[in-house]
Amino acid sequence: MQFIPEHSIGFQNAWLFSFAYGILSIGIMIFLSKERRKRILTFPKFNSIFEKIFSGLALFIFGRGLIIYSFFIPVKLFTAYFYVGLLMYLIGMISSVISMWSFSQADLNKPVTNGIYKITRHPMQVMCFVMWIGIGIAAGNWILIACAFLLGIVSYPSLKAQERFCINKYGDEYVTYIKKTPRYILF
Repeated sequence: MQFIPEHSIGFQNAWLFSFAYGILSIGIMIFLSKERRKRILTFPKFNSIFEKIFSGLALFIFGRGLIIYSFFIPVKLFTAYFYVGLLMYLIGMISSVISMWSFSQADLNKPVTNGIYKITRHPMQVMCFVMWIGIGIAAGNWILIACAFLLGIVSYPSLKAQERFCINKYGDEYVTYIKKTPRYILF
């Protein structure tokens, strides 16, 4: 990794990773019923206007910013960074897609607590974070990795709001689940 990474627009850039994930996500959404699509796309209510604005802006800036920035990051194929990052990306992407599918197929009146949801309460977000770290490593770009970590940090209010939403909707069943399952993977 270089202190000042190379930037250029090209076909062999990091955007291909996010494009592949986007196509898979859209593919899943196309085959879902309207109720199940709505479940995935429902955003929680925030406690304050500040929390809503901060979370919305932060997720928009970092989430969309990573995608836009990836257009300018060339990927050097067949390097150690590429293979390590590709493996991490694939783990994150496949896990995120599986969690999205599991979430969409679960009983609409119960919290999702099985499969990958036994490992983390927020597998779609956590695995998306893993995916972006993998893209940054594959591209050998520390700026992308740093932005992915910042995305993970600024996602915290949104994760808390999702948990409050689930506690209000599912009650003690979700509280019990929270006590057994970490928010992230290890904590």
